[in-house]
Amino acid sequence: MGKIFLWFLIIIVLGYGILFGVRCIKVKLDYSNLKSEAQELFGSNSNIAYSAVPSRLLEMAEEQKIPLKEENIEIYIDDWEGVRVITFNYVDSIPVLNYKNVFFNFSFADTVYYKSRN
Repeated sequence: MGKIFLWFLIIIVLGYGILFGVRCIKVKLDYSNLKSEAQELFGSNSNIAYSAVPSRLLEMAEEQKIPLKEENIEIYIDDWEGVRVITFNYVDSIPVLNYKNVFFNFSFADTVYYKSRN
């Protein structure tokens, strides 16, 4: 009876570990998708206006249930230097046995030069 209980316990711990690992991978893939979308939208050959990029990112984050808020996105445009910078950061978490949370801090910054630098 003890061996059966031990194997049952090992299977439960292993199964929960695999489930937790899959959730971690999903959180990181969601960030990767959001990062690639930001790079694509903010790129120099994008047909989206720079002022519309935050709203598009928020729509994507809402679809994927990413905790990104409007105050977490900043766009900085410097006409003198000819650069545009977008940054965002957010914290996502995964509960562990509904007792503790594991937090992931994600941040991103991208710079686009739109004037020639002489």
